[in-house]
Amino acid sequence: MPMIDHGMKTDVLISDGNKFYRLQVKSVECFDESTVVTDQWQNALIDYVIYFSRCSNWGYITPPFKGRRRVNHPEHVRFHQHPKNFLKAFGRA
Repeated sequence: MPMIDHGMKTDVLISDGNKFYRLQVKSVECFDESTVVTDQWQNALIDYVIYFSRCSNWGYITPPFKGRRRVNHPEHVRFHQHPKNFLKAFGRA
């Protein structure tokens, strides 16, 4: 069951049964997957940032990064906004 981690810049804490992952969840108001996003977590201890498009059906799983980066950066894993697709992409991240 996902948990909320108040005050630690972690939006969701999930587990695959063996390990816990700290996630920060963001949404972007765009269709364009090359939209530039900015680091909003500073030095918080998170494992992944999850971006969801509010205007389309895509999302990206990214490692935490510093500065600015395109959502579709080569290190980021794209997924179609459906639970099965997210789980497959999370397994590849």
